[in-house]
Amino acid sequence: MRPSKRITVALATAAIVCGGALTAPPAGASVASGVIGGADWGNAGVRNDWGDEGPLDYNSNNNSRAVALWQLVLRAEGFYSGAIDCDYGSGTTAATREYQRWYGLEDDGSAGPITMGNADNSLVDLGNNRDIRYVGWEGSGSVTFRRINGTYHIYLNGAWRSASYTSSTGC
Repeated sequence: MRPSKRITVALATAAIVCGGALTAPPAGASVASGVIGGADWGNAGVRNDWGDEGPLDYNSNNNSRAVALWQLVLRAEGFYSGAIDCDYGSGTTAATREYQRWYGLEDDGSAGPITMGNADNSLVDLGNNRDIRYVGWEGSGSVTFRRINGTYHIYLNGAWRSASYTSSTGC
């Protein structure tokens, strides 16, 4: 059924009033798929990639390459200086809390959909349908990820590895 002109105009007006709230939805939940993923290319697409990710914390997905991706983000922001070890330990928890306080989020130390969704606002499509850069606050640091067939990859110990929720191999 095709919407009436009145409904179409109302939806368009709502989108303008809400600042474009009727954009494409974020990628489907990736925890169930086992990897951090994304859907669309272009800056609007990559900036909508992580709002369905996590949780990553001391109790959930705490030893995985998804944690390594988050540690790389925290390092780019200047909050984490520890090893990229795939372990969501006390250093990663403390750095996550600092990140959350800095961005005005609830500082619970867990990188869930709200925290990860905030982080994806700093993703930049590098224009080759493969590489995506995370740029920290005011260029404080950056890290480049690859997205291959919708799956984020991180460069660890000489190889590109998927940002898996279930594997820490390669850390």
